[in-house]
Amino acid sequence: MSKRAGWISAGVVASLVAGGAVYATTSNSDSHGTVIRVVDGDTVDLQIAGEETRVRLLNIDTPETVDPDKAVECMGPEATDYLSSLLRPGEKVDLEYDVEREDRYGRTLAGVFKDDLFVNSAIAAAGLGVAVKYAPNVKFYDEVLAAEQQAADAGEGLFSPAVDCTIPAQLDEAGTALSEVSALPADSIEEAESLMGEAAAAVGVGLAVKSALGKAKAATHPVTYALLNGRYASDVSRLSTRIDDTRRLEAVHKEQRAELVEKEKQRKEAERKKKEAEAKAKKEAEAEKKAEAAAQRAAEQRAAAKVAQKAQQKRYSAPKSTPRSQPKKSAPKTNSYSNYTGPRCYAPGGKTWKPC
Repeated sequence: MSKRAGWISAGVVASLVAGGAVYATTSNSDSHGTVIRVVDGDTVDLQIAGEETRVRLLNIDTPETVDPDKAVECMGPEATDYLSSLLRPGEKVDLEYDVEREDRYGRTLAGVFKDDLFVNSAIAAAGLGVAVKYAPNVKFYDEVLAAEQQAADAGEGLFSPAVDCTIPAQLDEAGTALSEVSALPADSIEEAESLMGEAAAAVGVGLAVKSALGKAKAATHPVTYALLNGRYASDVSRLSTRIDDTRRLEAVHKEQRAELVEKEKQRKEAERKKKEAEAKAKKEAEAEKKAEAAAQRAAEQRAAAKVAQKAQQKRYSAPKSTPRSQPKKSAPKTNSYSNYTGPRCYAPGGKTWKPC
């Protein structure tokens, strides 16, 4: 196995003083180990100096998978699988220690090297862990942080927006939902309701993401806490602002709907009044037409009655008995005896005469 430059060689001094801190002893017996098994993404069981020792990798934290009090975290199984691919049972590794050799759980704290590969930073470079400081052990922090930045720049693992459970994926989902809400005014009640529903749904997505991240942070999940406090704090802040903006849009769409409902109400009222006026006018016209027809019928009846009355009067004003027709009296015949001067013989009645 090769050792990187600056690494404390085996069998060197038992302790070194640097800035008042006493660094741990590194000896031939405890600077090497043999892989027994991988426990999770940042913990491995090694055979060191003839004893099985649980080693916690320094300055790297991977998502939880084995803690009975915590849910399996995003990319946790992937981190475990990745470390398992690097450290297979029976393989030899070298160890490098920092100020404190053990944590409160009795695990040995170390940087683990396999040939030229620094395993702690390799996990971070794959995007499967974040750099963390557990003072006074900060020896590998900068190197692990640089590897983390490499993964973030490449969008790997925990930094991939293509993996649904990651923080960037959740932020992208919420951001997309919020950005799709239209700010254009609605032209109909249905459109206003649709826009209002879209806004409410988008706000729901944003709040769900914000709540999930907040709960993860409150539960002191080291990885989530580190990501939120470090790389994604500003993104979460922007998410809050976009949620507020979308809520305001939702309120605008509600106002638009209320206005459209009022306009529709006024339109229907105007239409109702118009129909009532038309119906009234029609009824009045029909009544007037009926009145005219009735007046015409009455006039016709009066005229007929007058004709009948006249006929009746004429009938009753005639003599009760009509005298027999008398033979017309013939006009007196012209006396042809106008020059006669002799005696005259008169006919009975004395109106005519003839010469005697």
